[in-house]
Amino acid sequence: MRKILFASLFVLATSFSLFAQKSSDKLDVFGGYSYTRFNPGQGASAVNQNGWESTATLRLTPAFGISADMNGSYHSENGANNHIYTYLFGPEFKMPNQKGAVFVHGLFGFAHDSVSTSVLGTNLSVSDNAFATALGGGYDWKASDAISVRLFQFDYLMTRFSSQTQNNIRLSFGVTFHPKFGRGL
Repeated sequence: MRKILFASLFVLATSFSLFAQKSSDKLDVFGGYSYTRFNPGQGASAVNQNGWESTATLRLTPAFGISADMNGSYHSENGANNHIYTYLFGPEFKMPNQKGAVFVHGLFGFAHDSVSTSVLGTNLSVSDNAFATALGGGYDWKASDAISVRLFQFDYLMTRFSSQTQNNIRLSFGVTFHPKFGRGL
């Protein structure tokens, strides 16, 4: 799974750099901590998952961009390890001002869930892929022209594992970088 994740990050990073040849193009790159309240449904209790989130947004205009978002969240309990990864893409609208920017997005893609445990010395593992969507937004506080601090991001994260809808929430914060292409660094 790590190889898939790193390969996806590499492809994502190189593909966006191909589009960013004009000096007016802009790429926003976010990385940070993510908390997910995952509700498995079917009578199971919701669980808290901690992890990471990364997003690359190609700004087509100062207010509109296309985002690619990847997230990993993890939970361990009673010897069972649960890992959920989401791979989401979609539009982002940003309302910048001098102090920062409010943004909203609608992201669509898929999620991968895997659970592993050991029973009597035998390793067991099960995994599933499902449709996923994240609808939400947040606020980036402008620290400089090149860096913003994402004070918060809130998403309604819907997944469809086992033909059941899971209604989850995701909270994130971290740092957003705004590299300028076609100009001197």
